[in-house]
Amino acid sequence: MKIDGKTRLIGLIGNPVEHTLSPVIHNGISERMNISSVYMPFKVESGGLAEAVKGAYELNVLGLNVTVPHKNQVMESLVEIDEAARQIGAVNTLVRVERGYKGYNTDMMGLRRQVKEDGIVLENETVVILGAGGAAKAVVYMCLAEGVKKIYLLNRTVEKAQQIAESMQQVDLSGIIVPMALSEYSHIPEDKLIVFQATSIGLSPNVDRVVLEDEAFYQKVKIGVDLIYNPAETKFMRLVAAQGGHAYNSLKMLLYQGVIAYELWHDTAVPKEIIEDIYVDLKRSVYPKDNVVLIGFMGSGKTTFGKELAKRCSMDFLDTDAYIEEQAGKTIADIFKEDGEEAFRSLETQVLKQLRDSRANTVFSTGGGMPLRRENARLLKELGRVLYLTAAPQVIYDRVKGDTERPLLQGDNPYEKICSLMKERRPIYERAADAFIDTNSNDLEEIMAAIREEVIIYA
Repeated sequence: MKIDGKTRLIGLIGNPVEHTLSPVIHNGISERMNISSVYMPFKVESGGLAEAVKGAYELNVLGLNVTVPHKNQVMESLVEIDEAARQIGAVNTLVRVERGYKGYNTDMMGLRRQVKEDGIVLENETVVILGAGGAAKAVVYMCLAEGVKKIYLLNRTVEKAQQIAESMQQVDLSGIIVPMALSEYSHIPEDKLIVFQATSIGLSPNVDRVVLEDEAFYQKVKIGVDLIYNPAETKFMRLVAAQGGHAYNSLKMLLYQGVIAYELWHDTAVPKEIIEDIYVDLKRSVYPKDNVVLIGFMGSGKTTFGKELAKRCSMDFLDTDAYIEEQAGKTIADIFKEDGEEAFRSLETQVLKQLRDSRANTVFSTGGGMPLRRENARLLKELGRVLYLTAAPQVIYDRVKGDTERPLLQGDNPYEKICSLMKERRPIYERAADAFIDTNSNDLEEIMAAIREEVIIYA
């Protein structure tokens, strides 16, 4: 991205900020939307918070996110506060207005958007919230706004749950919030509960911990949402799923709170396709895979160099086309002939989802058309680091012209077909790839050195 005198600064203030994922969201959106803004994290001590906010305004900073420990104290430095943020008592987004910043709580907005995206309907439902911190308070506000029937607010010390209930009196005029000690969970009479896990218990690396262990409780849970997103599946989620409930983590909440903040700062809507791409970027950052994925046109060397890479790096090798044929019980040519190309691309999608969730330490050689469907291109990036093997049309033709099994090479002017199709697919390959590897030389050691360099960078 070009940085010049028109580039706007956005960022994060908090302590600590070293491990924030917010730059992945905001700089990723700016790059894809060609918007000249740059997102940076800034460590700010509590004693310097007011000066930091004032200084940011004087420096013409467009907007800021706010994280722990400043979400409450920063409200004292704002010229205006959104009503929802005021009720929750916490601000995580500052938007530049006249004379200062206006505060919003996009955490709550992000969770609300995730809930709707996942098809969870809260209206007239009974909700249980585990925990009574700032996150729990935001969940309470969201649930009230969505018209839930009753909220059981459980915490180890019931006094903190009572404080949240009392602070929400202006919103909860019907008194549907029921504060309870965590130990009293068995007193909840309803079943088919929607449960929000709003404590830090179970956060990586303490992945074997959970706020409640009793299977009898989880038998009453139809939906469980853990506000933790790392690990991808917490023990809370596993207990919900083991009893037949649907379980979700909160990575989409992280995504959407950032998207909403970005839209507030830039007064623009982020397109759905870009949001989906950013979600893949987040998943790759939080749940990295050690696989290597080779894409490119037929004859680019995916199988040859893929097998050699696997051998040299003590990795498994898998050819996705061969795997699909094994799963389908027929050749790809027969799938195209009998079911059509769209059916084959759908089969590719199903297979990629299986491999994403089941394979590690593997080099994948993919079919030439694998990235053509946008969903498949995203799944390839979730599967591992994607390397695009490139070669000139004449090199490709010379390598494959003797292959009588390829439908593309049958008929008149196969070289022209190769040129035309390569030109059409090149931007698709480039968009799907993390790096490009030139295989024109056909020099094994040279090409392997280039591939291994990319693999080492990834590791």
